[in-house]
Amino acid sequence: MLILINGSLFVFSAVLIYIIVRSIFTWRQYRNQVRVSWYKEMFILLFIIYMSLVVSVTLFPIPIGFGFDYEGSSRSINFLPLVSIMDNIRQIGTAYDGDVLFMISLIIRNVGGNILLLMPLGFLVPIISRHLNDLKSVFLLGLAVSVAIELFQLLESFGGSWGRITDIDDVICNVIGVVIGHFIYVFIIKIGEKFKIRAITNLNF
Repeated sequence: MLILINGSLFVFSAVLIYIIVRSIFTWRQYRNQVRVSWYKEMFILLFIIYMSLVVSVTLFPIPIGFGFDYEGSSRSINFLPLVSIMDNIRQIGTAYDGDVLFMISLIIRNVGGNILLLMPLGFLVPIISRHLNDLKSVFLLGLAVSVAIELFQLLESFGGSWGRITDIDDVICNVIGVVIGHFIYVFIIKIGEKFKIRAITNLNF
């Protein structure tokens, strides 16, 4: 019997649990007259929603009921940087009955999608954490998150025909996205400080 666990259920559950737990914690702070930054709380909630969506998009639906297939999983792994991307580029004009535009759009969606996937991480993390607001910390966090996603996808590939490809190229694109997101954060903060825009400078808690 095959059961698919839906990603939307995970997002709803994760966000609901966070809101309940955080509300209790915040209420206690407010009761003890501890200052609560609602501005920061908004960004933390946004971060939780974003990370829940990332997990949902990359790991769900999760199939329950497949048998393990170690031989099949080995065909779903690529540890050689840029090999998958170059293979796709070489297939332009031959794959999909020679549909060049479709193949190019497929490459752009794959590469661009992986870059965009973790770009908000590089932007949001420095806002909600003082300890993770430099490039090195954000880079390492993005790398850890991307590798964790790929490892979980590898576990899913043990289902044989089910699962996603574990590819080092995805990690590279994810990390590029995180770095870009961090540079966007730094740029926006500098603009806010230069023109004294309070709504922006308040992001630098």
